[in-house]
Amino acid sequence: MGAKSSMVDRNGNLLGVHSQLELFGLERCIVALETAPGLSASQVRRDTHRFEAAARCMAEIDPNEIAFLHAGLCQTGLPHSKPGDDRDPWHRSNGRFHLVVEPGTIIDRLTGKPRHVGVPFGPKARLIFLHINTEGVKRRQILLGRSMSAWMRRLGLHVSGGDNGSIKPFKEQNLRIGRARFSFQFEHETADGRSGLGISDVQVADKLHLWVTDDEAEWSEEIELTEKFHEHLREHAVPLSDHAISYLSGSCLQLDFYAWAAWRLPRLTKPLRLNWAQVAATFSAAGEPKRLAERIRKEVLPEVYAVYRDMRVESVKGGLLLYPSKPPVPKPLVSISSASK
Repeated sequence: MGAKSSMVDRNGNLLGVHSQLELFGLERCIVALETAPGLSASQVRRDTHRFEAAARCMAEIDPNEIAFLHAGLCQTGLPHSKPGDDRDPWHRSNGRFHLVVEPGTIIDRLTGKPRHVGVPFGPKARLIFLHINTEGVKRRQILLGRSMSAWMRRLGLHVSGGDNGSIKPFKEQNLRIGRARFSFQFEHETADGRSGLGISDVQVADKLHLWVTDDEAEWSEEIELTEKFHEHLREHAVPLSDHAISYLSGSCLQLDFYAWAAWRLPRLTKPLRLNWAQVAATFSAAGEPKRLAERIRKEVLPEVYAVYRDMRVESVKGGLLLYPSKPPVPKPLVSISSASK
């Protein structure tokens, strides 16, 4: 054990984290980290957090700890940062699949005029969408609770007020999601060989019940999903681990890569090689291919491997090599069809 606990190989794969946990248990692994020579305090904290997350994901999965995300968002994701203009739609493509997100409008309480609220973006939007999708496979009406702070804590988010706190941007992302219209577009070939385009336009919510107090204005206490999105979600939901999401919650790229791998790898029947340009096109606002390659090798693969043990992805010269892999959540635990509406 020792210093190797914090090392990754040239492909970004963790060296023995899961094996060490099986052999020695979490407590002994953490002790070894704390006594390993040459590790800084920040490295010990980082690797301890990683071992704890890996241990949680290795444990038997509770069906109540399974999250869901629409397959379309697993393929493309949302913007990583705020787009330049709240009036502009946003789009992303992955092969023959295209996602277009159009910003919605509300009546501004100060001016009395309509204003665009912009498209959702960033880690908070992803966590809110995961929560809505997870509840949405069961029912159309989603209660967010009377305490926004309590809900944020359940999602593992730090709660703080003020202009620079976490509450204000959290409210903003919830409103952006509820008002946006999502267009899922699929290119396909017809029986006579011609190309076609299938389009499904859905708005996530029919109704938003908003608090209008001064300190928590425009926060949605209850969301009622549109019938179309509810059915679309139940048909195309991808199961994910709550523990994995909690661990990766601070990084858009890590969350996106985990969701993409969970959707893509179990569908493969043979290895698939992607060059870095193709990988860059998959992840929104992730940077140029050269910079993205470095980030995926150093920032993404080690972290996602920790919480998706069966993920088989190699960083090779010029890109990534994907192999057929088991899903992060075993299929026998997933029962969307029997969930109550």
